[in-house]
Amino acid sequence: MAQLNSRGTLTRARWDYFEHSNGVSSIFGSVATGFIGAYFANNSTGATAIDIYTLNWSASVAGQFFITLLLPPLILTPITPIESHIFALAPDVATPPGVNGMFSANAGAFETYVRYSAATSGDELAPIMGSYFATLPPGWAISINGFGSPNPCELAMTVWYQYVTDNIAPAP
Repeated sequence: MAQLNSRGTLTRARWDYFEHSNGVSSIFGSVATGFIGAYFANNSTGATAIDIYTLNWSASVAGQFFITLLLPPLILTPITPIESHIFALAPDVATPPGVNGMFSANAGAFETYVRYSAATSGDELAPIMGSYFATLPPGWAISINGFGSPNPCELAMTVWYQYVTDNIAPAP
């Protein structure tokens, strides 16, 4: 997928089926009150990046939420998720690198990608169609987080991604 969006030009608006590293991360959990977040991180030990195709999220309570990039090191207060999965899209290939989790506080550096100022309970960030695009270097994460409400709130996040295996040098 990296070649499809390299050098700022989207040449094809579709998945690169010549790659064999497509994955899905799915996680959901809840808090009794206050801040809640879910993240997907690149846990690669090398220099290989992860391209994010789509991030879909929903919350049981409308609130002010943010899609953020979390910079290393991740300094998060963890929440035990209700359910969490990471798997390959193709059943006959290994699961690509990546890790997900949930948190109730972030003390690390972050960059806001999308801010939902009005109370909302879900959305989809879909960079494959040429709008946004996110590539996670090793150690970086993408997250949805915010203040659900003073009541219990459940948050779910699904990320479709690809471990970049076709790294190419930047254009001269």
